[in-house]
Amino acid sequence: MLLGLSLKNFTIIDDISVSFTSGLNIITGETGAGKSIIIDAVNIILGEKASPDLIKTGADESRIEALFDISSYPIIKEKLLSSGFNASGDELLIKRVIYRKGRSRVHINGETATLAILEHVTEGLIDVFSQHEHQTLLKRGSHLRVLDDLGGNESDLNDLGKIYSSHRELSEKLRQMNDEVKGLSEKEDFLKFQLDEIKKSALRPGEDQELETEKLRLLNSEKLLSASKSAYEEIYEKEPSLSGRLKSLTVEISEAGKIDEPLGKIARALESAIVQIEEASFTLRDYASELSFDTTRLDEIEERLKDIGELKRKYGDTISDILKKGDEIEKELSTITNYDEQLEGLRNKLNDIEINYNKKASVLSEKRKKAGVSLKKVLKKELAKVGIKEAQFAPEFRQKDMSPDGIDDVTFLFSANPDEAPKPLARVASGGELSRIMLVLKEAIARTEGGSVIIFDEADSGIGGAVAETVGEKIKNLSVPYQVICITHLPQVAKFGDSHLLVTKTLKDGKTSVSVKNLNDSERVQELARMIGGLTVTQKTIDAAHEMLGR
Repeated sequence: MLLGLSLKNFTIIDDISVSFTSGLNIITGETGAGKSIIIDAVNIILGEKASPDLIKTGADESRIEALFDISSYPIIKEKLLSSGFNASGDELLIKRVIYRKGRSRVHINGETATLAILEHVTEGLIDVFSQHEHQTLLKRGSHLRVLDDLGGNESDLNDLGKIYSSHRELSEKLRQMNDEVKGLSEKEDFLKFQLDEIKKSALRPGEDQELETEKLRLLNSEKLLSASKSAYEEIYEKEPSLSGRLKSLTVEISEAGKIDEPLGKIARALESAIVQIEEASFTLRDYASELSFDTTRLDEIEERLKDIGELKRKYGDTISDILKKGDEIEKELSTITNYDEQLEGLRNKLNDIEINYNKKASVLSEKRKKAGVSLKKVLKKELAKVGIKEAQFAPEFRQKDMSPDGIDDVTFLFSANPDEAPKPLARVASGGELSRIMLVLKEAIARTEGGSVIIFDEADSGIGGAVAETVGEKIKNLSVPYQVICITHLPQVAKFGDSHLLVTKTLKDGKTSVSVKNLNDSERVQELARMIGGLTVTQKTIDAAHEMLGR
């Protein structure tokens, strides 16, 4: 419930505070008095962008404050908590400060907020129906929302929206994969060529180092042969050989060792050394016999090293890198090979989602059609009460492509005359008829999850007499489940108010002043008499006002 609204330096208003009660709050005043300024302020409280042009001439800033009782509105408390604001109390205070220079400021329960957060928190808190609000009925998109509100389809819509989002994401993934498939054939051939090249090379880790060593030995085979043969001959074959001379020296030292034991130890060490030297000479002999300068083998090594170098240039700096690249190519080929299976899996999954979507969309469509039948009956009866007798109203259904809100495209058809076939509402309904249809629709929907406050800004324009009284009754009926604030020029509507606020504008010394007063019983009679009789208030109009309030 909206408890109060305070405006300072807003348009032509200096400083006013307005208090509201539960039930039906009536706001009246002469044309141009400033009644609709209150609606402008409420829209800013709900998150509408604020222009510096709204600041009163001569002021640097404008302030708008609104205080709500949210004790019976847990949804707002949940939004406050989810947005990081204190929601421990039962009141919600919203303040907007508009600066002539600089950005405007938003405050929620004393804490700074953004416009996006403000819009989120206040969404559904107040429903405003202005003189031009009924123009939303001219938009076909609103017709579907009316049926969903009437049928209580919010849960179905949420489920359908989630399924649609999944379908859209999967469809995009499938589209991307199909685009990729177009170039896969050529890529697959190239990868197969690369893998075949690596596998045919039959590389071994460290092979390049082994080949370099062998190449070096072949290139220096003559030098190696000369060195090994010369060493063998010096040690074993040449007379006197190194081995022979060592044996003679060892015998002499061994004889001397019989005299002095330390020389005996040396002789035994020399004997052991002679054995090792002879074994080394035999090894040199065998090494020299195996050495050869094989030009064919050298060519083979150089060709192999060249091939390995080419593979390194393409696939990596080392043989390990090349082998690793081969493993990676093999895995990528495996993925490409399974692409058809992946595509088929995605198509099957997408098909399952579409089946689920169509099933839920069909259920929702049936609910909407039932709501449409119910709405048709209600409007035929209720429109007659507000002066549109013999009206014909029907929702026309067409099927549309998959969308977040289902497969239904709905257009409201209307005819005010029984002999005229119903046509789209936008083409045949007058402004007065639209405002009454809007009121009847609002009464019919009576959403339990809707806004806690409904504001009518002269939505009853274009009617009068008995019809106006019926409209007043309907607005009064809405004030039972909701708090209703109604700006009106009709005494037949104003008489139903639980509280009555009068807006007046005065001009003194070239300065405009706007005031809002909560009328007592006698003042209310005077205001109704003014609304009945215009500029001249007579005893008859006063009596008529008394009679109205009495009824």
